[in-house]
Amino acid sequence: MYQRDSEARPDTEFAPGELRWLVTGNTGRLLDDRRTPIRVTALDLAHGYFEAEILAFEDASARWLVPLEDVTRYQFAPGGESAGPDAVAAMTEAIARLDVPLEITADPAAGLRTRGEIAAAREHAGAWLTAHGVTESIDPDPYIARCRGSDDAAGWLAAYLAEAPPPGLTGPDGPATPPDLAALDAELTAGYVSSPGSGDLVRAHLIVLAELGLCDYRGKAIRDPASLDGPYSRDARRAHIIARAGFTQALWARADHDGLMLYRGIALSGRARLAVRTDTLISATFARPVAESHFNGIRSAAAALLRCRLPADRLLFTFLETAAMNRQFLEAEAVLLPGEGLI
Repeated sequence: MYQRDSEARPDTEFAPGELRWLVTGNTGRLLDDRRTPIRVTALDLAHGYFEAEILAFEDASARWLVPLEDVTRYQFAPGGESAGPDAVAAMTEAIARLDVPLEITADPAAGLRTRGEIAAAREHAGAWLTAHGVTESIDPDPYIARCRGSDDAAGWLAAYLAEAPPPGLTGPDGPATPPDLAALDAELTAGYVSSPGSGDLVRAHLIVLAELGLCDYRGKAIRDPASLDGPYSRDARRAHIIARAGFTQALWARADHDGLMLYRGIALSGRARLAVRTDTLISATFARPVAESHFNGIRSAAAALLRCRLPADRLLFTFLETAAMNRQFLEAEAVLLPGEGLI
């Protein structure tokens, strides 16, 4: 299902991740199931990140902004250049300044209002789809079988988001100019597919989701103020979340007759138990073989395989209409708002 190196070197040949290995040009690998190889390409002490270029597998050439303190999630090839004491001290100072935890507990009243706005957006998007000649019944099975979405659906989404949001979807007064939701969606979904923890792009969206009452947030605070400014403002992100959820749900309502069957494979460490989470989006798949590939991970000490039939109103975006989910990874993915089902 996924690319991997069958001749990957053992962990004993690598050095544990430490700040001293964060020197441009040094190579290492992520401590994931397949030990994804990376190269350090830049340091951003102002925002507390190092840039890691992915060197192999489906996401090769992607560049992730990784928090400096997450260096322990990597290991490095011995023999690389070691940062001097001053450089390590500067990185340590950046971590102390920027590694700030943030917790937001969703307000039920805000969540109720937001879900009402999503319902209105879903109705608006459904009318838009009908007006643009989209049939009232869609069979997703052929797309799920080949784990590849619909070019038509991606085109409908882009056209829908390119129009000005419906009244009431951009805050009480609305922004001075309508946000470019199509551009924000393309960047956000590409970032989510590659690495949701890269920089502040997805993190800021999770924070706005929590402020809207759709989920809790337990994570790191924003490091770059620009991630909530201009085209990435709270108003723009709020408009995107509501319009995007409305469109995706309206599209899948045309395929939702008895609920949508979704699967999820979860690798667990040690004796970790499954726990219900309300502080993040949930990634699942319409294709059981994809979930089984996660369930069968060779390095996980334990795993769970989940199946659940869910209504379309849990969806935020899916592979069917999302171009970014049909490039390097073909996972028939669905990204769900928190709720009952699939943990």
